[in-house]
Amino acid sequence: MTGRHSVYSAAKAGRLTGRIRTWIHPPDRILDRYVSPGDTVLDVGCGPGFFSIPMARMVGEGGTVIAADVQEAMLSILRQSAEDRGLSSRFRFHRTETGSLNLRLPPVVSFSLAFYVLHETTDRRAILLDLFRIVRPGGLLLVAEPWIEVGRREFRETIDDAKRAGFVRLASPRILLSRSALMQKKL
Repeated sequence: MTGRHSVYSAAKAGRLTGRIRTWIHPPDRILDRYVSPGDTVLDVGCGPGFFSIPMARMVGEGGTVIAADVQEAMLSILRQSAEDRGLSSRFRFHRTETGSLNLRLPPVVSFSLAFYVLHETTDRRAILLDLFRIVRPGGLLLVAEPWIEVGRREFRETIDDAKRAGFVRLASPRILLSRSALMQKKL
């Protein structure tokens, strides 16, 4: 469980997008090997859509991006952004709780992204169990946390929680200023 970190305010959503963030965390470079046309993908803590919009382009017309966030204001910003880009038909917007994804889905998600978000949840273990339930066998979970905020021990605990949920660690992708792990739901 966590609790010492707070949820990033929707009032500061503009700081989560822009050229500097795109340079530090280029969505296409981070995601292109994990997201394919036709996929159903999940962006946990999607915020204003920094990763969700590129994922919508990657999944194409036959795919779906489930954009999940605890803040309705973040979902509203993303909804408008998707509409402005003609991508809204590729999205399913979902409001979560701080300790639960609250998603009623069979295991259909081929890729789930939890970028700088698990440390903000009130029950990380429950979120990871929710993720395991909806990720399809062979599906992937990419966890990234800010190294300045989430220490080695806390990140190790996060990965241990993911393993207890049923995921297996495949790799540690290099993501600038981040601690990261690529996890898989075994077949």
